[in-house]
Amino acid sequence: MNDRQKELFHNIVLEHITTAKAIGSEFLVKKYNLEVSSATTRNDMAELEAEGLIYQPHTSAGRVPTERGYNYYVANYLSKNPAVGERDKKILEQAKESGGQPSGAGAEKMLAKAVAELADTAVVYCPSKNNTYYTGLSNLLSQPEFADFNLIYRLTEVVDNFDEVLDGLYDKIKDIEIKIGKDNAFSSDCASILTKKSGKVFGLIGPMRMDYERNLGLVTFVRELLN
Repeated sequence: MNDRQKELFHNIVLEHITTAKAIGSEFLVKKYNLEVSSATTRNDMAELEAEGLIYQPHTSAGRVPTERGYNYYVANYLSKNPAVGERDKKILEQAKESGGQPSGAGAEKMLAKAVAELADTAVVYCPSKNNTYYTGLSNLLSQPEFADFNLIYRLTEVVDNFDEVLDGLYDKIKDIEIKIGKDNAFSSDCASILTKKSGKVFGLIGPMRMDYERNLGLVTFVRELLN
């Protein structure tokens, strides 16, 4: 993959994360003022597709990242220490303060609710093993990827098994982990970002199309707030 194709791939991922739509060559050429033609961009996209990083979901449509593509994006483009916006910081700090004792489960449940709203994902919080709290499930089910009835059915099965999955993961989570697709214990249709500190597990579950940069920043900041 040459530098132009690397940048093209990055742009496809970012645009798909934002729009949930297949991204076409003409759109990319116009939006990013690419110094190549749509035909050249299509050829580059064909090479990215051959490498298994993107695919064409419909005839004559644009491209979207594959599971492998998202893993490649996380490994090669994601900031190691993503910054969380000042507005998000303020919201999270206020949420924790509104939950009562700063070190109590009530405060951290308020944190979970705030993160679910900011990230538009489901959030799980385990103050201890075999003690699971989750919120924002409607965020997960309302994502455009999950409009298909079969996917919704699979996700409801996932929700039914949240406690069991988290119990199995509890002892395995170390620092901050991003799991995508088949590597994600909750569902092969989703991605998760989980962290563990002082025996407490906190994380979010969303579509593979989630905003990894922002969400990793949110989880990293929440980790700092966990007592």
